[in-house]
Amino acid sequence: MASELVYTSAERGLRPGSRGYCTVAHTRGLSPAHLQILEALSGYKSLYALHDEQEADNPVSYSHHSSSLLGPSMSILSRVSPTQADHTGRSNKLAHHVLLNSREYPEAGPLWLSQQKDFFLSNWNRAPQFFEQPKTIPAGGCDVLDKARAWEEISGDAGHACLLPAAFLANPSRPVYIVYDIDMPILQLLSESLALLPAQKRWQVTYNSYFTHLPVGMSCLWRCCVSGSEALREHKRNMQCQIIDLTAKLPPLQENELCVLAREGGKLETNKTDNKEESRQRRSTGRRDFVLMPQRKINMLSLKPRDKEGER
Repeated sequence: MASELVYTSAERGLRPGSRGYCTVAHTRGLSPAHLQILEALSGYKSLYALHDEQEADNPVSYSHHSSSLLGPSMSILSRVSPTQADHTGRSNKLAHHVLLNSREYPEAGPLWLSQQKDFFLSNWNRAPQFFEQPKTIPAGGCDVLDKARAWEEISGDAGHACLLPAAFLANPSRPVYIVYDIDMPILQLLSESLALLPAQKRWQVTYNSYFTHLPVGMSCLWRCCVSGSEALREHKRNMQCQIIDLTAKLPPLQENELCVLAREGGKLETNKTDNKEESRQRRSTGRRDFVLMPQRKINMLSLKPRDKEGER
């Protein structure tokens, strides 16, 4: 059952005696361990200060995290953004987290879910409260894809949408830094790329649309960084990370099925994609593909034991 937590600066929090930055709402029954993890994901670093003329340009952070602290079958979807000044007139933020089990994952993936109407809160002006009911998770599939129009708009070639899924399929544990300008539709770019993956692999991809640091114990594969941000220094220290710079000319593409699908749209051939990837992994580990043998005709007499002379 999906749980949620809301964190912001308030005159009074849900926990007795809490005020300032604190939890103001969460699903009743949320464990203390999960509550602590969700609170730790509520950080936000503004690009522009309160009352700055570009304050409205501060990015919204949409993220999907997984962690061994949660267990292998749980995910956290989050939205963190600046919000109206708090009760003291100082800058404020609002973090809304949803903790869900793999049984609730919609096939369309975490980015699709995060963009559903009213899934996340964008403001909070209520009294501290418990949510008495688990959060409803809508179902949704995404097997017929549109052309990757956002990628075409920023790069001139919709096929560049395949860069991220291709990197994931080549090495599912390798982080990728995506450098972007704040006026780019980064959430749409991520969505078009993630949709190219088979449904069961979409939830294996963790990401942050406004990455500033890696939370302790969390996984984040697709790390979207505003051009010139401090978070890009990690890439320079860790040469195993890949970088895709959307503010520069993108590299030539290797033509493949993902590239064609991104350019033309169409039906995602899930089984075909899965089988190719599984076969590649078996070859890399020396395992052979399972081959189904032709069916044999068997009757009840053929099941009787034979004597030494081969007679029945």
